[in-house]
Amino acid sequence: MSLLLRLRRVLTDERGSAYAAIEMVLVLGIILLPTLAGIAQLPRWVDAKSTADLAAQEAARQVVLADTVEEGVAAAANVAEAVVRNRGLDVGALSAVVVTGDLVRGASVQVTVTLQVPPVILPGFGPVGGTISLSRSATERVDDYRQFGEP
Repeated sequence: MSLLLRLRRVLTDERGSAYAAIEMVLVLGIILLPTLAGIAQLPRWVDAKSTADLAAQEAARQVVLADTVEEGVAAAANVAEAVVRNRGLDVGALSAVVVTGDLVRGASVQVTVTLQVPPVILPGFGPVGGTISLSRSATERVDDYRQFGEP
């Protein structure tokens, strides 16, 4: 019997073959592990979204409580940095705090906070890939009976 025939018989033997072991390694290495690694990143992404939401809400509140728009923008930037720092993210992740609207009774002020977060962090290696821009907005209404300046 030739060597090729023996090899074919061993690989196609129905009593048990090496194919099962090879398939298991391929399934675990190529499909299952990357899928589990991706699922493990979901809590980080949810936390980054929650951080951006909270930073936008707090920044919008600071703007409507300020006496001038300039003071409000400065207070919004400070409180957004504090929220990002307190939630455990790098302050450098905060890339923009944009305030739109005016401080007029009954008007609305909108604040958009943008975070730059890495898509994947591998233990032992750190961030992999570039960054994902995550923007969240919050709107706050200026009080109808608000008094500006000195009474």
